[in-house]
Amino acid sequence: MYLPRVIKKHIPGFDIIDIKDHFKKGFIEIHLKKADDHPPCICNRCGTQLGVSHGKYPVRLKTLPIFNFDTYLCLWKEKRFCPTCKKVRSEKLDFISEESPHLTKEYSWWLGKMCEFSPVTRVAEFTGNEAMSVYRLDYERMRRMFQQYKIPPFKRISVDEVYARKKSYYRKESRDKRFFTVICDLDSRRVLWVSDSRSKEALDEFFHVIGPERCKEIEVVAADQHDPYRASVREHCPQATFVWDRFHIMQTFESAVNDDRMWLHQHICKGEMKRLTRAKFANLFLKKADRRTGEEKRHLSDVLAENNSFCYLEFIKEGMFQIFDCQTAEEARYKFEQLGLWIHQEKFFSLQRWWKNFDQGWDVFKNYFKFRVTSSLSEGVNNVIKTLKKKAYGYKNMAYFKLKILQVCGFLNSRYINMNF
Repeated sequence: MYLPRVIKKHIPGFDIIDIKDHFKKGFIEIHLKKADDHPPCICNRCGTQLGVSHGKYPVRLKTLPIFNFDTYLCLWKEKRFCPTCKKVRSEKLDFISEESPHLTKEYSWWLGKMCEFSPVTRVAEFTGNEAMSVYRLDYERMRRMFQQYKIPPFKRISVDEVYARKKSYYRKESRDKRFFTVICDLDSRRVLWVSDSRSKEALDEFFHVIGPERCKEIEVVAADQHDPYRASVREHCPQATFVWDRFHIMQTFESAVNDDRMWLHQHICKGEMKRLTRAKFANLFLKKADRRTGEEKRHLSDVLAENNSFCYLEFIKEGMFQIFDCQTAEEARYKFEQLGLWIHQEKFFSLQRWWKNFDQGWDVFKNYFKFRVTSSLSEGVNNVIKTLKKKAYGYKNMAYFKLKILQVCGFLNSRYINMNF
């Protein structure tokens, strides 16, 4: 028969003595007994061969379903005296899950694989298990997999932070502690590591894990304008090129443009112009010219025809887009200085402050024209992480949340780590 062969393969040392079908109740029981070739009993704690018997007790293990019926293995587990522990211990059976004494390894691994792409509550509902039991199984399984986790080779990485929690665990806790630092490989497009907080120590932790030899192999690091990340890269990877992310640069630039638009709207515009430049149309003034619709172009032409300040604001905005299209850093610098002349000529306060700060970091920004990499991958991963958090309605256990990010977005799953039953 097929079933005895399967039992012999996955549960060595046991034979089937009975199969009880409870189809009306929706489950099957397979009763087992020890075979003649059963190996000696070993301690469940220390692995020493056990001695004198002290009785036995029944065990009912849930295993993979058969024809959509819940399937249980029923057997007797022995208790014997352990000469090493000096106590009575139960015997160790290799096919019992390490995460739960009521499940087989195959079944717990199958539940864990389902948790890789579905929330714990859905897996529990689908399989008929308790949600807390599936959560503990998934957590312990990921912790065991993390012990075998090795960061794969990489040369180009992107670094970004993601908001992890709102609650402050300590009274004087810094806001940076509520973030995770997520490090991604730009080539494999997977998450390599997740650290607590967004401080310099968070990125230092990653560099300490991979070691100084692998730090020397890193060619480029893409990140936002967060100074602690740059300080950590300068300390551990002096040979690596640090590149500011285009998304965050444009985010700060557009914020300055919008502030000056608001000032013009409040102090310069009157009548119909005040209606055409209100906050409802803020995105229109930030959008690239070739992406505007015909109606938006007509709307903007009415504004530009009435006010020269908005014309300069449009020139500055389009000039910033052209900087990223330049082929060399020298060409970009020329356009950037031209933007500075327009900004100071019209006395845009927010843009003047932005231009001054950006000019101080030009030595970092010009690296973009050498590698042309961004942390857009990290921004996409952040959206996946936020969706993951929404599906779970938030996480209380931050260690579990970090492992879950590595499982869904990284290499901590059954596709990359094979664990023997």
